[in-house]
Amino acid sequence: MTAGKTRRNTGATVTTAALAAAGLGGAAWVMTVARTEQAEPPAACVAARPTDPPGYAALCAALNRPDLPALLGTPKDRVSVAQPALFAFGTATAEVRLGTYVVALTESSTTVEEIAGTSRYLPHSVTLLDHPAQTYSTDAMTFGSDAQGKAGIGPRVERLIAAQDPGVPGGRTFEVAVFRNDGRPVDDATVHRVAEAVFPTLPGWSITSPTSPGN
Repeated sequence: MTAGKTRRNTGATVTTAALAAAGLGGAAWVMTVARTEQAEPPAACVAARPTDPPGYAALCAALNRPDLPALLGTPKDRVSVAQPALFAFGTATAEVRLGTYVVALTESSTTVEEIAGTSRYLPHSVTLLDHPAQTYSTDAMTFGSDAQGKAGIGPRVERLIAAQDPGVPGGRTFEVAVFRNDGRPVDDATVHRVAEAVFPTLPGWSITSPTSPGN
């Protein structure tokens, strides 16, 4: 993965959103959403910091893919930022921003079973490429969104977490989280589409084989 230099944003920062941790060992991310000039080429992944977990580079390379705008349903957008999460508490997390979307990808020890047992997130059991998974939602928190710089409740963050190994629902997971900074909702189909494209490209993802007839 080629590390890109950090670009100076030409517009004013409009909000900073913190995606709250699931409370089960997941990452917490602080994302500054800013306007940038559309004429610039898509951003490359920022090089890992010495304090970043080793898995960040692979996560960012997998997430910062040329067809990500199309997967989100906005093919004319471009990636303006691709970097480690600012606050990941030892969890490997990459975040990518493009247009009104912010997308984060995490490798975590939080399990599918733990999310399924946390009713306040209203989890829903699904499968992703034959892997056990859960979809759920959390609130983003905004900071500096008014003249006094007070925090508030931001847009809904839609998440999908899936077991890396379909035979071990209590094992390590990959999770994708998506929200729009314009406040519009993100549908489950969009999150599922991104996860289905990205997860199989990640180291550690176990590819399932089709069941043979008669088995």
